[in-house]
Amino acid sequence: MVKNRFVFIIPSFVFHFLFYLLPIILMIILAFFSWDLLNSPSFVGLENFKDLMEDKWFWNSIVVTLKYTFFTLPIVFITSLILGLLLQEENSFSKIMRVFFYWPYMIPMVAGGTMWKWLLSKDFGLVNHILKQLGFNPINWLDNPTLALFSVVIVQTWVLSGFMMMLYIVGLQALPEEFYEAASIDGASNFQKFWFITMPLLRNTHISVITLTIANCFRNFTIVYIMTTGGPGYATTVAPLYIYQKAFTDFRIGYASAGSIVILLISLVIAYVVRKVQERDLEGGKI
Repeated sequence: MVKNRFVFIIPSFVFHFLFYLLPIILMIILAFFSWDLLNSPSFVGLENFKDLMEDKWFWNSIVVTLKYTFFTLPIVFITSLILGLLLQEENSFSKIMRVFFYWPYMIPMVAGGTMWKWLLSKDFGLVNHILKQLGFNPINWLDNPTLALFSVVIVQTWVLSGFMMMLYIVGLQALPEEFYEAASIDGASNFQKFWFITMPLLRNTHISVITLTIANCFRNFTIVYIMTTGGPGYATTVAPLYIYQKAFTDFRIGYASAGSIVILLISLVIAYVVRKVQERDLEGGKI
């Protein structure tokens, strides 16, 4: 009976092997080959990595990804925290609003990206129509390098904030009331309670929100592809999109695999840093 229980993990093991471990193994192998999908792969050693180091557009995609993450992270963090604080109470209104804000995370990104592309269209978009009605000139949201990146950041915030809000609601509802009662007796203001009690006690939730937001920014492809296709120029070409273009537009599968390994390593470094910060806080006795 004890031995038979391991049978139940086989479906999960097979799924993770086929869709997680095996693609990573194949990616690592293909990084050392030149392959255009038509001819047989040919071994080139470290040539793909050498070309990658000299590819200014690849490093531009890394910079764009970092900028994209840098702007998205604080907006998602602040927005989701405020929503969590406002909707933590269990009542009919808060439950309806939670569904409303969580909905963007549930819809397919293709649908969400397409909807926002229409909304931000210069000639036919609802946003510019409203601006015209208010007496302003229409804005070229998706064809201006700076505004295009800003637009994608806003849409990514729209997608992620509802999910991160739910993490904060769970964290807030788990906080012990005794701390707040003691603070009230000592005459603490609401801001002091928030800053010196709520924020420190939500440290693990903060770290989860930061980690998940960074992960989503580094793997985001669909929203950028649908809204801007990486343009104008390379202004919104994030690393996953650049790798996709190299693989399925230029048919340089080995080169794209090498780029994927670099992105994976960068992601692992970021995850390691976040993890070390969390461990340091736990060792320091912080919740």
